[in-house]
Amino acid sequence: MDTTKLEHLFSTLDQAVLLLQEELDVSYIEALAETIQNIAYDNQAQQMDGLPSEETVKQLNRLYRQLKLNEESREVTHKLLQLSYIKAIKEDKIQVNHQITPDTIASLIAYFTAVVLGDNKEAIHVHDLAVGTGNLLSVVMEALEGKGKSVTAELVDNDDLLISLASNGLHLQGWGENVQFTHSDSLQELLIQPADLAVSDLPVGYYPVDDRAKKFQTSFKEGHSFAHYLLIEQHLKYLKEGGWGVFIVPKDLFESDNQGVLMKWLKGAGYLQAMLHLPQTLFQSEKIQKSIVMIQKKGNGSKQAKQVLLANMPDLKDARRMKEFLENFNNWREKML
Repeated sequence: MDTTKLEHLFSTLDQAVLLLQEELDVSYIEALAETIQNIAYDNQAQQMDGLPSEETVKQLNRLYRQLKLNEESREVTHKLLQLSYIKAIKEDKIQVNHQITPDTIASLIAYFTAVVLGDNKEAIHVHDLAVGTGNLLSVVMEALEGKGKSVTAELVDNDDLLISLASNGLHLQGWGENVQFTHSDSLQELLIQPADLAVSDLPVGYYPVDDRAKKFQTSFKEGHSFAHYLLIEQHLKYLKEGGWGVFIVPKDLFESDNQGVLMKWLKGAGYLQAMLHLPQTLFQSEKIQKSIVMIQKKGNGSKQAKQVLLANMPDLKDARRMKEFLENFNNWREKML
């Protein structure tokens, strides 16, 4: 990729965002969301109640035309959006649950999902019920399409700003009608089609609506329940039998299950096939270290792996050890599933 070109595109996009931010007196990420929406739909700045001013609209439209994102590759657009999200995180000091999934981690999930799905299906329908900005989903879809698969997706998030960033960002990357979005609490009943694959970087914390949580087997008897437990259960509910759920979770996902609700539910609903601990070097402290958990829903011939894959991933910069790790993963897939 031409880094000079990418820097120029980012500079132009950043100018447009800053111009709109100053005019509307909003946060960087709010101005970014509106900017991406404007570019996604005919490169035209939208006015409401006289804002932004006519002069600012002209300046914005001029900057939008300079970007010419409709002429750029999906890879360039993806990288441009990622740079913009990263700046928004720094500028607005965005909370952890709203930050993007780094491409390094998203690419690993894309690799693992492609391996376990194999060549059995030509058409893959994907869910992410906590889609955020859509960075993880876009990387996974791109990888599956690169394997010759026809990919569609249904995505849900309860944050209107994030769902706007995801929907318009994926539109700019050329996914168009292949992707459908729902702005909703992901733990409500959802009108979505059963999926072959669920991927999600799960938000971690407590879910505040106890009455709704009680409908889930992974809820706690007293107090608030873990949102990430409930979301794992919800994702599997909307999977096809034999479908895969691949989630980014806290490393202590099962150790923190003091009441045993997650494992009890999982024994009846699916198979824990793999738990891959991401390198600690990717995180500021061991307390916030994450893992990739791979769960297969029961039915349609699925079965428990002969040996659950429990592994610590090597430093991603260590090319030799990473190559060995991926080879071991492939061998596990062939022999154990």
